[in-house]
Amino acid sequence: MGASRWSYFTPFRESEQQALNALREAVFAQDAEYYREEGVETLAALTASGWLAEEPAHSVLDVERVVRCDEGLEEPGDVRVVEAAEVVELFGTARPVREVVEQALKRSGDGWFPPSDRGSGCCTVVHSAEGHPTELCFWGFTGD
Repeated sequence: MGASRWSYFTPFRESEQQALNALREAVFAQDAEYYREEGVETLAALTASGWLAEEPAHSVLDVERVVRCDEGLEEPGDVRVVEAAEVVELFGTARPVREVVEQALKRSGDGWFPPSDRGSGCCTVVHSAEGHPTELCFWGFTGD
């Protein structure tokens, strides 16, 4: 199937891990018919089955853990939180609004945008025009 990039916006939560967990559950519920054909009824069962290691979902279902580490040190299954100077580097501002994030993600196909490794992702806070956190954006790169 090859590699694919994916992205999602979800309501802001202080815990990126809780936001990721809720997002993964919502995406699983939307795509449940596909997995039920394989006999998998829950996200926990899908994760435990090892099926995603064999056949990635090409979505947020392919990542599980939120980590804080230096760029390039995330491992498959990790979502690295993009913060501080890297946010400015990627989005041109310390408090990107949704439109700015969407435009940056559209330009990400030319390879300069993290993550660089398949099977991992990144997330960052998205702000309102007034500078308040409103959403989290999760994006990643999956391949088989």
